[in-house]
Amino acid sequence: MQLSKLESMAYETLKKNLIIFKTKDLMLLLGINRTKTYNVIKALKKKKVIKVIKAGRYTIQGTNEFVIGSYLNWPSYLSFWSALSYYGFTDQLPKTIFYTAARYKKRKSNYKYVTISRKRFFGYIKIGNIIIAEKEKAIVDSLLFPKYAGGIRELIGCIRVAINELDKNKLVDYAVKIESMAVLRRLGFILELIGCKEKILKRIIKRIGKGYELLDPSLKKRNNLNKKWLLDINDDINR
Repeated sequence: MQLSKLESMAYETLKKNLIIFKTKDLMLLLGINRTKTYNVIKALKKKKVIKVIKAGRYTIQGTNEFVIGSYLNWPSYLSFWSALSYYGFTDQLPKTIFYTAARYKKRKSNYKYVTISRKRFFGYIKIGNIIIAEKEKAIVDSLLFPKYAGGIRELIGCIRVAINELDKNKLVDYAVKIESMAVLRRLGFILELIGCKEKILKRIIKRIGKGYELLDPSLKKRNNLNKKWLLDINDDINR
């Protein structure tokens, strides 16, 4: 279906400037009145050039779902299993798209927003138009909530694949910054399991505190205690 001159101008302008937009945005970009803008939007929707993503918000057809998800609950960034998949650390393609978010939002369609405190909301970058956790932060977020990374066994597999691409000092720094002894214990245990150097492990072990935590908090206790890392190894990690 052919576009009029004004519709083509709108499409090209949006591609260059705004992937996600409101009526007012397009009106200002094109320098036209509200009525003309509504008519252009109506025509572009009918011709399947743009689509509605929420009331009064539109995007160009074919926009990456990862981009849309961040926009629907801003500030948020792609993380957990979705980020691990994006970076190629797993061959799994989770149907749910997982985000770390600074404020609560109910699950919308296939987007899952995991709310964390503001002090834990760091370690993200922009790749193209995608706001995504750095590799190290995707691991740390997943250690905090393993169930959003496919469970602890899947996460261990991801870390095995990722290990040579990770800045291990940054990984430990982020684990410390997130202020969770459970994260530090899980990280230390997994890094030792996959054969990391003692120097890195020493940085972690002196910060793990007392008492025991579950290796996978979504599973039941087993009382299969690892005394070095103060963890209940409550999953069959070698299976």
